[in-house]
Amino acid sequence: MADSNTQSPEDAPRFRAGFVALCGRPNVGKSTLLNALLGEELAVATALPQTTRERMLGIWTTPEFQAVLVDTPGIHRPKSALNEYMVDEAVRGARDVDVIAMLAEVPRLPRGADGLALLDKWEPGPGARAAVELLAPLGKPMILVLTKSDLLAERDHLLPIIERWQAVHAFAGVVPVSAVRSRGLEALRAEFAAHLPEGPALYADDQLSDRTMRWHAAELIRAELFERLGAELPYSSAVTIEDYKELRERDRVDATIHVERKSQKGIVIGAKGRTVKAISIGARRRIEQLTGRPCELFLEVRVSERWTKDPRKLEALGYRVAEAVGGDSGDAGDSDGPEADFEREERR
Repeated sequence: MADSNTQSPEDAPRFRAGFVALCGRPNVGKSTLLNALLGEELAVATALPQTTRERMLGIWTTPEFQAVLVDTPGIHRPKSALNEYMVDEAVRGARDVDVIAMLAEVPRLPRGADGLALLDKWEPGPGARAAVELLAPLGKPMILVLTKSDLLAERDHLLPIIERWQAVHAFAGVVPVSAVRSRGLEALRAEFAAHLPEGPALYADDQLSDRTMRWHAAELIRAELFERLGAELPYSSAVTIEDYKELRERDRVDATIHVERKSQKGIVIGAKGRTVKAISIGARRRIEQLTGRPCELFLEVRVSERWTKDPRKLEALGYRVAEAVGGDSGDAGDSDGPEADFEREERR
């Protein structure tokens, strides 16, 4: 007689696979979360907003499921051709996924009576609400991921915060996380697995990204620009890879840093070339950490005037409109409605 506790093949959990879009306002921690889930510094993550410019797939494979994480640019009110490109990338990245993870930071509230008084008046900001309104018509299950939850002054604040968010949208799940402290990641894993469809893996088990090493090298150089050049100049800079050679014992990378003005070129190069040398050393280390191989990196700095404002120059530097996840490159949807809300939040 068969053991009643023995699980038949029909009852065994079946493998699940699908796409999960990581969406939200700039600087809410999308890239940091993706890196934490994958266990690799794959996406550029800095303390500055609008670091991510293009969609990237991070492939998270476990014995139970494969979640293809779509790291999207932050949703904000576009003020240039580059900003418009970024917002369009974010919405396109969410169109054909199976699940949307809507990331939002927890509010910074003090302890005690002052914190409770502020919590009574707190509501999700207009920009964050507008992002939800932009994504909700896509009709995908949306999981609210409350990021940076380790910064909550008191755990008792969490339930009222969740209730205010649930009044904005009927989220399929809510998960507080702290990516830098690896908190809440198992709960998020369970939520993703529950909402992914049954089916075979979409990518090889050992594949981490859909992007080439050329693309990642450019991103890692750009990350070093954000690290070393303050809050303004990196937004006017882009990186193109002129040549990437995988030699027998090392890689050789020739890259160009594009800026918009001659004065910016001087800042990137620095006195006696010290700044660009430091950027090269830091970027080389990042590339070597990702590839596990020695790397020779050669950088040139070039002025490409007004490239962030000119759609043709954007395309020439590699910022081309990509197909939506799943292959549909159709209209990304009407984003005019929430623009005023994005602008109000950016002025706060």
